[in-house]
Amino acid sequence: MIEISDLYVKYRWRQEPIIKGVTAKFDSKHLILGPNGSGKTTLFRAIAGLTPISSGKVLIDGIDVSSIYGKPNILAVNLSEVYSVLHSSAYDNLRLYMNLVDGDLDYALGLLEQLGVDKMLLKKRKIWELSAGQQKAFSTIAALASRAKHVLLDEPFEQLDPARKGRLIEHLREYKGVLLLNTHETWLLSALKDWSTHLMFEGRLYGSLHAAAMV
Repeated sequence: MIEISDLYVKYRWRQEPIIKGVTAKFDSKHLILGPNGSGKTTLFRAIAGLTPISSGKVLIDGIDVSSIYGKPNILAVNLSEVYSVLHSSAYDNLRLYMNLVDGDLDYALGLLEQLGVDKMLLKKRKIWELSAGQQKAFSTIAALASRAKHVLLDEPFEQLDPARKGRLIEHLREYKGVLLLNTHETWLLSALKDWSTHLMFEGRLYGSLHAAAMV
């Protein structure tokens, strides 16, 4: 379970907090829907311990997020900065990451191929040499293949064609664990009707309710 209590995040060069008093519990599969600039990515960065918290708490299974740093199988996120470890091929970075977190490399490679990112491409290019869509697919699949108990996916459908979106949806439905997905794409309300849905506007989180009630 992920528990957030009265969370505020503010960057030094901004007077207005980005995240404003968010309190929530996430214990299954959740969709966070909001426009670009609403604070969704900053919320995920705070949950993952990648952004300093101004005040409030983030607990993962009752443990402060600052105390789980570097521990495998607990939390994974699809933010690209997490996966660029080596100045080498995307394949070598993926293989290293799977080794570090006891993930499933073959599973990751299989899913990436379904999303149009094959093994040969990964061996030829560094992560930052992939297209924006390929980079998003890479980080999303790396997070899922880590087999972490909690997974945060930030806009995982960006620049995927409809067929590949459908393939990814199936893998998200099958995932075992706590899964938070943030997006501005409203079609997901129909595709993920059984997920709990939260709305995010101007740094505040509202909900939850089931997506089926919103379509």
